[in-house]
Amino acid sequence: FVVGPRIVETRELRQRVSDMREDRVRKEARTADREKKDAELRNVETALATAMTQLPDRKEIPDLLSSISLLGRESGLDILVFRQRPEVYREFYAEVPVEMEVRGTYHQVSAFLDEVGRLDRIVNVSNIAVTNPEIDSGELLLKARSRVTTFRFLSEDEREKLAEEGKIEGG
Repeated sequence: FVVGPRIVETRELRQRVSDMREDRVRKEARTADREKKDAELRNVETALATAMTQLPDRKEIPDLLSSISLLGRESGLDILVFRQRPEVYREFYAEVPVEMEVRGTYHQVSAFLDEVGRLDRIVNVSNIAVTNPEIDSGELLLKARSRVTTFRFLSEDEREKLAEEGKIEGG
């Protein structure tokens, strides 16, 4: 009569200890997983902050376009056409295209493209067409036409407004 209840109580306590140990192991695993997820979140936030610095907002676009034009002049190019085209709206960003036509030597054109590639902002140069080679003062001059595109984030309000107007492409 004395030992029987103690044996049952001991089994229950051992089971309870076993359950608590399993629970602790599960919680430790979740804690380790949470620390890993927190580290991943910090990495994503850092990457987003970096991306945000590479995509100008609306008020920075004129300065960026001016700096691109200045790079062309500093490379020794004559800028014949520098025309901003209408923005193309995507789900989270807008493309800001500019038609550009310059005149200069092959090395001046390539130096300009290299400088554009070194900008802190994301700028794509596409549809490059080199035409009309001519000799002037002993130098071979070319006309180069291209499309220069930069990008900017759309604010939440701007995205909502553009979605209502149906202007967002591919969204």
